[in-house]
Amino acid sequence: MTSAKKRERGQGSIGNVPGSRFLYIWYYDNAGKQHRESTRSTLRSVAQEMLNQRLAAMGRGEHSPQELKSIRYEDMRQILIDNYREKKIGKLVEEKQEDGTVKVYPHKRNLKVLDEFFAGMRLDQIDTDVLRAFRKKRRDEDMIDDPTINRNLSILRRMMNLTIQERKLQFAKPYFPMVSEAGRVRKGFVTPEQFDKLMSEMPNHLKPYAPFLYEDVSRTTAAKDIRWSWVDLKEGIIEIPEEITKTGAPQTLPLSDALTSMLKKHFRQDDAPVFDTTNFRKEFQHACVAVGFGKITKMVSPKGYKWEKYKGVTPHDFRRSGIRNMVRAGVPEKVAMSISGHKTRAVFDRYNITSTDDVKDAIKTVTRYNKSRAGN
Repeated sequence: MTSAKKRERGQGSIGNVPGSRFLYIWYYDNAGKQHRESTRSTLRSVAQEMLNQRLAAMGRGEHSPQELKSIRYEDMRQILIDNYREKKIGKLVEEKQEDGTVKVYPHKRNLKVLDEFFAGMRLDQIDTDVLRAFRKKRRDEDMIDDPTINRNLSILRRMMNLTIQERKLQFAKPYFPMVSEAGRVRKGFVTPEQFDKLMSEMPNHLKPYAPFLYEDVSRTTAAKDIRWSWVDLKEGIIEIPEEITKTGAPQTLPLSDALTSMLKKHFRQDDAPVFDTTNFRKEFQHACVAVGFGKITKMVSPKGYKWEKYKGVTPHDFRRSGIRNMVRAGVPEKVAMSISGHKTRAVFDRYNITSTDDVKDAIKTVTRYNKSRAGN
């Protein structure tokens, strides 16, 4: 038997449960189901505060914390896939499983490693210790570097955020042990001369896409989703809607005369992608290797899995280089930031990194100035 102080329906109640020294609270959720929770306290004031929080949450249309125990990784995964479909984020691919079922994966979003590790886990079981165990496995057993593991965890965190938002849950999210890359910011640049050399090794179908990344400093994920309906070749601009940009704000990107001329030769269909990005990353890496900007090493994991590890210039170096080129060409920083999509000066400055050549040029400028003053 339990004892609880009787209140009007909807106000909840506080009472004792035989065998426990702690107070319990009783309340009804929005579906009319009664819930009982231990307050883990003997103080009535603590119990009352907890009850007030639960009633307020029910009043806002939120679900009971007890529902956390019914939500598993697979539920969160499906919510993520549904969100990708609804927002038309990237490409979804279907893959037949050994048991005959079909599983959906976001293109180039590695959910398989998450599926393997977190299969069957409840939302409330995924705490920081579990996340650290995942990072350790990926690093020690799978020989995966920290930036890639960070991206894995970011996808899981997005799943969790969407689940909490969609299910209207009150849930204290765990701390995600992301390895900071502060001090490891890439400083790779591609000069216009180097870019021309690299372009000579790129296949023809990628030659409009690569210059767009370099000149318009676009992110690869946004550029590949650009549709012809957003392009105005007469004005030489592309209007990118807010759903596609990382910042959630629309962007207007100018097209160079050379790029405009290239695009005019292509077949145009409103809902079709502007750029052919087939095998871009692979072709990009092989072109870099051909001109000495990168190196590919064949790797084998302890389990016998083989892959190629690339090290060298990356497509994102185009973005960094393009931003620096704009600033060096005298484009006002405010305009450059509107093209790059950076909302804050701090993030923009991470891309507009001073290179060794910039430092050398500065010293030469100071030397010339000193000589001119000495001659007066």
